[in-house]
Amino acid sequence: MSLGLHENRQRRRRRFWWAVSKWTLALVLVLAAGAYSYRFGTQLAEREVVRAEERIAELTMEVSGLQQQSAALATDLAQTREAIAAWQARYEREVPKGFVREMMELVQKKLEAGADEERLAFLVSAADKPRNCDGQPETKRFIVTTELQSGGSNDSVSFGARAVTVTAVGAAAHDANGNLEAWFDPQKPLTVTFTQLGGKTVQAEGPLPLHHSVVAGNDEYRFSVLPGARGFLTVTADRCDYP
Repeated sequence: MSLGLHENRQRRRRRFWWAVSKWTLALVLVLAAGAYSYRFGTQLAEREVVRAEERIAELTMEVSGLQQQSAALATDLAQTREAIAAWQARYEREVPKGFVREMMELVQKKLEAGADEERLAFLVSAADKPRNCDGQPETKRFIVTTELQSGGSNDSVSFGARAVTVTAVGAAAHDANGNLEAWFDPQKPLTVTFTQLGGKTVQAEGPLPLHHSVVAGNDEYRFSVLPGARGFLTVTADRCDYP
């Protein structure tokens, strides 16, 4: 009887310690797995931190490079603007405008037409001389030629002992019904022709009043053309020394 009880107590003791051993082993395994997971997680996190730091360093370098490029572009832009401003200022200084440009174009046209260079230079140099004019303007009138009107003996006037003869052609006026009249319409442009002795002619075109100068030898005639009585033009001329 005592032997059976003793064996039972030993079996229970062995089972107890076996259970304790299993749970201890299980706990050790759990702790080992936890430690391993913690270690693995820590290493993984450290690698991620390293990668993040490397990426931050790369991005920092890229930002620095972009900032340098931006600064260089800003410098280039400022230099380009300065160059444009300098060229604009030079253009404003050197390129003729207004009256000077018109005179240069006129001189160019005269040269292309065969004008003498020395003569043009002489005229320009003489431009600062005071004008010596008679101061006694002479006024005459004549009939303007139209589609229906030929002035005959009254279609021209002359000045300076026939040095310059003036004629004109204009558009005929219309009556209230739209029919052509014999006289010219002073509201419309017309063409005035100035003919010098020898046959040389120059023309002035446009609406009235018209102002034009004609050089004949050593004389310059300054003309003012205005509408006169119906069908007539009034021409006033003043003679000046030339140049």
